[in-house]
Amino acid sequence: MEPSYSTRRDSVPQRRCVPAGRRRTATVALIVAVGLLVAPSTASAAPAARSAPAAQSAPAAPLPTSPQDKLAKLEARAAKLSKQYRGGLVQLDEAKGGAKSATQRLEKLNRRLDKVRAQVARLAASQYMDGGLDPALTPLLADDGDAVLDKAVIAEHLARSTREQVTELEALKKRQETAHRLAQQRLDKVRDEVEELEKQRDKVERLMDKFRPQSPTSGDSITPRMQTVRDEIDRRFGPFVTIGCWRAGVGGEHPLGRACDFMLSTGGAMPSAENVELGWAIANWARANADRLGIMYIIYRQQIWDIRSGGGWEMMEDRGSITANHYDHPHISVF
Repeated sequence: MEPSYSTRRDSVPQRRCVPAGRRRTATVALIVAVGLLVAPSTASAAPAARSAPAAQSAPAAPLPTSPQDKLAKLEARAAKLSKQYRGGLVQLDEAKGGAKSATQRLEKLNRRLDKVRAQVARLAASQYMDGGLDPALTPLLADDGDAVLDKAVIAEHLARSTREQVTELEALKKRQETAHRLAQQRLDKVRDEVEELEKQRDKVERLMDKFRPQSPTSGDSITPRMQTVRDEIDRRFGPFVTIGCWRAGVGGEHPLGRACDFMLSTGGAMPSAENVELGWAIANWARANADRLGIMYIIYRQQIWDIRSGGGWEMMEDRGSITANHYDHPHISVF
């Protein structure tokens, strides 16, 4: 027998049985959805909460520190170091930039994950499992009595919607886990940089006492110390395509007259293999003579060596071009 419908526009169709196959499909999607909706921390905490009476329960554990909070605390320590060192800490700034980008991506994924999780929860709680209608579909039933959707079609729509949302939720959870690991790795790198720089404070203070700050000289607009380093390198390894020292409108030591770039090629092109080796010869010579000349750090081929950190060469973040990544020149900064 065909279902009878009222001619009123706000009528609701009489109930019909949802086919068993569609009901089973929806049930599977619902089970998966519920599993995904349970956060690991909630699931692990539930048995303990049930086993102990409320009056005797242990104090709640403190909430874990978020990546944003961890980064903020590390940045505060880094700011103190930069002030004490009286100069830019390039590898630390690089690490902070990477950590900030990673934590922002994680936060964005967390917001998207929460949104999709809520959508799945609404679908999982809909009334079609026991023959009722999902309230979200009520507008579909307020059209015309002759065009009201069959109840089985509605159930299939809900099952399909749930499956799609569950699939997206599963994918988002994997991406969120990957982003969380990356954010933690970047935060660990910042922490390691801060701790290593803190250990070197006594050495850095001795270096800064030995190499007092100098003012740029007129004409060249670089300090006498930087001029000495530039001239020694030019005599030993030159001539160069160009040597770029003072320039305004950039960060670091260039506007302070305490940095020079020894260009190995022009136009942002990758230098020849011979000139790449020349760049390493310059970088290694500068490192070997850093104590004598007051060289603070060297950057070459997306790597940095800083006398203040006490370590070796460290990889830097990708800045997007051959020149920005220092593939076509060694950069040398002095105290």
